[in-house]
Amino acid sequence: MSTGTPVSHRDRAEALRTAVGGNTGVTEAALRTAVATRAAGGPPVAEPYDELARQIGDASYRVTDAEVAAVRQVAGSDKASFEVVMSACVGAGLARWDTAARVIAEATDAPA
Repeated sequence: MSTGTPVSHRDRAEALRTAVGGNTGVTEAALRTAVATRAAGGPPVAEPYDELARQIGDASYRVTDAEVAAVRQVAGSDKASFEVVMSACVGAGLARWDTAARVIAEATDAPA
């Protein structure tokens, strides 16, 4: 069990956002950030990253082996392709988190 100061969900979401754009990966931080943004409905990025990120954001269960293989080939390694996929997943998840947090905040005046 942790005995430190509690961390809010909002703080954890911001930590994820920061981690995606961090400098510790094998892929460029700008690519990971762009892929995360694309998966959240943002502007297109270069192929083959664009289709994979868009698909993860819209309906991840439809991602194909071919889409992942194309990213793997361009990225150059399993680790690099994992970073791209994970960035898209985090971006899509955080977009949903942001929407839910906004809806909850707007619903504070609802009767109990």
